[in-house]
Amino acid sequence: MKVLLMTPPFVKGFMRNARWDVIGISGSDWFPIYLGYCAGLLEKHGHTAKLIDPQVENLSCEETYRIAQEFEPELIVFYYSRKVIDHDLKVAAELHRRTGGQILMVGPSASIDPVGVLKLTDDIKLLGRGEFDFTVLDLANKVPLNEIEGLYWKNAGGEVIENRMRPPAPAAALDEFPFVTDVYRRHLKIRNYRQTAHQYPLIDLFTGRGCAWGKCTFCLWPHTINKGAGYRIRNIKNVLEEFKFIKSEIPYVKEIFLQDDTMPKERGLEIAGGILESGLKICWSCYMRATPDYDLPTLKLLKRSGCRTIHVGYESYSQEILKTIKKGTSIKNMELFTTNANKAGLFIVADFITGLPGETVQTIKETIEWAKKLPVQRYTITLPKPYPQTPLYDLLKKNNWLDENERPDYPELSSEEIYKWNKWSLKQVYLSPHYFFRMALKPLEWDRILRSAIFFLPHLISEKGEQDNRLEW
Repeated sequence: MKVLLMTPPFVKGFMRNARWDVIGISGSDWFPIYLGYCAGLLEKHGHTAKLIDPQVENLSCEETYRIAQEFEPELIVFYYSRKVIDHDLKVAAELHRRTGGQILMVGPSASIDPVGVLKLTDDIKLLGRGEFDFTVLDLANKVPLNEIEGLYWKNAGGEVIENRMRPPAPAAALDEFPFVTDVYRRHLKIRNYRQTAHQYPLIDLFTGRGCAWGKCTFCLWPHTINKGAGYRIRNIKNVLEEFKFIKSEIPYVKEIFLQDDTMPKERGLEIAGGILESGLKICWSCYMRATPDYDLPTLKLLKRSGCRTIHVGYESYSQEILKTIKKGTSIKNMELFTTNANKAGLFIVADFITGLPGETVQTIKETIEWAKKLPVQRYTITLPKPYPQTPLYDLLKKNNWLDENERPDYPELSSEEIYKWNKWSLKQVYLSPHYFFRMALKPLEWDRILRSAIFFLPHLISEKGEQDNRLEW
């Protein structure tokens, strides 16, 4: 079967493949990683797959339709966003009209309200909930609809049928996927993708799916596409073979970003040890939790193996807020971790969120004063994203702390105030003398900082309308 896998086009800068859907302010673009793995699986089983990313390619809707028509797909795997559902449904319906291909809606949003989405349109009759790789493969293999796990579909009368939930792919199945980096190489323009804290060009992959912690109340993927799955890992030999493939076949790539939701210590040691034993010379990065098990000797070993950048969720300086969001660490632990990671020579991207439950003007100010003093090299300070199906959304809904646009809105801190304080926070950390001094000593980072500033500074000084603000949430 001919299968087209795609993200739909929308406004420039809208990020669909990150861990939530939002207008980016730093010029970053993420690989369509789940679509990439699915495309590879289809090809392995003899199907003709075409992966496109019109969002990152800056293609218009008309250009996207033309590409689809030329390919003549029987099935279109459509990675959509709940945030812009009206737009995405129009694009999907037009693709169906012009190509005749069936549309399958997929992605984290597909796990939020699958029945409701299918009821919004007569043109779309299929939706894949959760990890959708094998659901797509069953469709391509023309398995009867009522036998495909994870599938929501409409019968002849327009009734939405919910099939049995598909279990997430087990660890053994992850080793059977072709290398996603080879899929990117053949289908996408790797140089179109950037992350501001990383060397360019970069590439990304999973060494495992699901989150080793999985309890943070605000995180989208563990509560939707990976719901209940836990952390499943590829065999280390398989991972090292992909590293070798990148070195051999995509030699211009300067950094490999491991997209596992968090890298627990034992997995980090396994990867670092494997790299060192194999004699590979690579630069790699990952997500990490600021917990005491990542001690200084461990962090030094990771650095020696080529680990460069670590993304670390700090979120807040308030211990009460950390407890509410089930962060599973403490201020003391985060400070010790940061000191050790800095001593080990790792580049730290510190992630914070303005406006979590329990937030006040005082906690915002305390968080930023603390953040400015941390020996880190980059900050992300985002707004909360309370998606349905996440515990954060449930808590806000229960306490009537959501406004009409489903943004956090507290009795003493409105959504408008949260937005303003978020901008204030960004200005404080990036215009701080602490930050200028730290980065003045890292001249190799100046070009990346300059590029980020080109995107970032206009955001800080602009007065945007409600539509733009909504997309930033």
